[in-house]
Amino acid sequence: MTDEALGSAAPVVSVRPGRNRLADEDRAVLEERRRRRHAEEHDHKDTNSRNPGASHGRGGESFHDDISVFGIPKEDMTEPVRKAIELLLGQINDLRAELISAHGHEAYLEDRVETDRLLHVMRRKAFVARLAMAARRAAEEHTLFCVLYFSIENAAAVRLKLGDGAVENMMIHASEILHKRLETGDIIGSLEHFDFGLVLPGTQPTVAIQKGRHLVADMAAHTFVWQGQSMCIQARFGMTEIAPGDSGDDIIDRARRVMEATSPAV
Repeated sequence: MTDEALGSAAPVVSVRPGRNRLADEDRAVLEERRRRRHAEEHDHKDTNSRNPGASHGRGGESFHDDISVFGIPKEDMTEPVRKAIELLLGQINDLRAELISAHGHEAYLEDRVETDRLLHVMRRKAFVARLAMAARRAAEEHTLFCVLYFSIENAAAVRLKLGDGAVENMMIHASEILHKRLETGDIIGSLEHFDFGLVLPGTQPTVAIQKGRHLVADMAAHTFVWQGQSMCIQARFGMTEIAPGDSGDDIIDRARRVMEATSPAV
């Protein structure tokens, strides 16, 4: 089926091969971050719990009186040496704690870079990376992926008339409507200006088109109030299939061209 085809809607099916693959990979990325932090925290706790009942240095490190420490025999473990070791172990613990904190902050920053905090969707760069990942899956596993491109057509007019606050509120409402129809494995991202992208793994084109129509209708039927003025969301969409060898930008551009070829929202 060509990208421009807008045939009759097919029944929505519940079993779609490969639908969970991108979701699984997203979870794998998050799980790896959690595993890394957990391993570091576990290492920190494990070090502190070694040699129970022994003397403890600052920060929780410990050593027994009857064993060597850092290769220093018991008979050479004088009080000045013991204090020096306690100071060193305390500094090691401090550095380890700082490292764990830094990795946690790194994961936090990675999440902020990938996620639009206002709309709770992927930023464009992260979304493009997911599209490229889907193209690899399409090539390797012959899995079908459809992409919907949504443009909020009246956002610019709302901004001109009522300001940035009004259009931000409109985009939040549009994002919430898109989220309500997300299924397992679907991925939503923020694109240029007032646009969204939606990846539908394992979805037939006719089903994807049906979903796009429903979402546009949902937006048109949804009204909200901004500073006493009632507004609705006017949107249109385009659909394309991901082909092996596509880049993320190729997919977005193709879906946008299909959208631009359709009738404007009314």
